[in-house]
Amino acid sequence: MQPIYLCFTGAMVLASLGCLWDALGDREGLTLYATAVVYGLILEKLVIVAFGAYTYPAESYLLDVLGVPLAIAFGWSAVIYAGTTTARAYGVPLPSLPGFVALYALHVDLSMDAIAIRVPFWTWTPPGPWFGVPLGNFFGWFAVAFLFAGWFELLRRRVANPVALGGGTLVGALATLLVALELWTTYVESVALGAAILIGLGALSALALVGWSPTFADRPARTAVAATLLFHLFFLGVFLVTGTYRTLPVLGIVGVAALGVGIGVHALPVVTENATRRRRTQP
Repeated sequence: MQPIYLCFTGAMVLASLGCLWDALGDREGLTLYATAVVYGLILEKLVIVAFGAYTYPAESYLLDVLGVPLAIAFGWSAVIYAGTTTARAYGVPLPSLPGFVALYALHVDLSMDAIAIRVPFWTWTPPGPWFGVPLGNFFGWFAVAFLFAGWFELLRRRVANPVALGGGTLVGALATLLVALELWTTYVESVALGAAILIGLGALSALALVGWSPTFADRPARTAVAATLLFHLFFLGVFLVTGTYRTLPVLGIVGVAALGVGIGVHALPVVTENATRRRRTQP
């Protein structure tokens, strides 16, 4: 096993455990976390079997289940948990919450995937226009996060039993995810159309937040915030260690920008409070 795969597994486990630490003592939080882990594992296997667009070198990883590295499931759990708890802490309303979580996930993947395939932590077949990553990958990330957050938030208001909540979320999110991906692979045949759809989805999700008045009544847990920032820092490290900066320096700019977005999102409460304080003290 190459050390870089062991480091990747360690980073994903650490990020996931940070979210688990936050969830301890909260039954609903534990349900969210555990369901996200299982979701990440099942969706990867289903998508690989159904569409075969990418593969993992499972033999290079420490642990895998049916060819899917457990590190990937832990990574999904960290992104989904951190995005969802951040949205809740900021008072994002239910109609806008799935879109917020989807955009949160996309800001993590925008640089990560293009760096990851150069190790490779996984391989796309065929490669795509975003530094070798197909646009369908970003639609997939959007759909994975959007549908999970949407189903979980919808059901948690109606289902008290954690097993029923987790199971219902898995069934609903996975079923609608497969439909969404099937529609993409069937009807999206050009890069231009794919780019237009992604820009449209991003714009609609952003517009849904226009009327949102952040309450910042709560703050996302520091461990969940750290989990997200760990993604950015780890892959920037991979970018340097693998020498990708020599052949694709622009990826470093994308990675630093994504890190900046992550920091900015979590700095919103502080920035807002400081701005409010200054307005109140002005004559």
